[in-house]
Amino acid sequence: MNSNQTIYIRPGLSLCVVREWLSSEEEQALLAALYAELTWMQGEIRLFGRSVAEPRFTAWCGDVSYTYSKRVLEERAWHPRLRELRHQLEGWLEANAIATPHNLNHCLLNYYRSGQDSMGWHRDNEPELGSQPVIVSLSLGAPRRFRLRQKNNDAISPLTFELGHGDLVVMYGLTQTHWEHALLKTRQELGPRMNLTFRSVAS
Repeated sequence: MNSNQTIYIRPGLSLCVVREWLSSEEEQALLAALYAELTWMQGEIRLFGRSVAEPRFTAWCGDVSYTYSKRVLEERAWHPRLRELRHQLEGWLEANAIATPHNLNHCLLNYYRSGQDSMGWHRDNEPELGSQPVIVSLSLGAPRRFRLRQKNNDAISPLTFELGHGDLVVMYGLTQTHWEHALLKTRQELGPRMNLTFRSVAS
């Protein structure tokens, strides 16, 4: 484990944070390339029986389809930079003894234009992710506060991390069963941020 890497263990939570997993030069080049070369769209999800526009833009690549909040992301060819990142991250997982059932076969990307774009409290617990989902999250661009809290239990202190500029977070074990996470709105004047979430999805 390098000096930038910290593992957090809490009841029901297993989390690894690697600061500056990408160098500044790598991070800036990747952010610019993915923003220019991927197809970005503002999707719609179902909340409380109605369709609402997501407060962010999304893109994706994957060997298989992935569904969340009744939104289906069909199989899509990998961008060359994402394919390379995928193999690097699979190597990192293997070196850190974190197993995935199907390797990292899907990547969902979120683009936050400003502090007013957000992601509400949720768990990545779709059935096709298995009983112990491995979520590999890479943050590019302006740092934002990434929050985690144990579901329905205020006795355990939540966790907050400022993530951006190539920081890596890996959630594994029973984290998606017992904890939820969010990237909430802020009134701070912030630049754009991109988040890449690699996952292992059953076909």
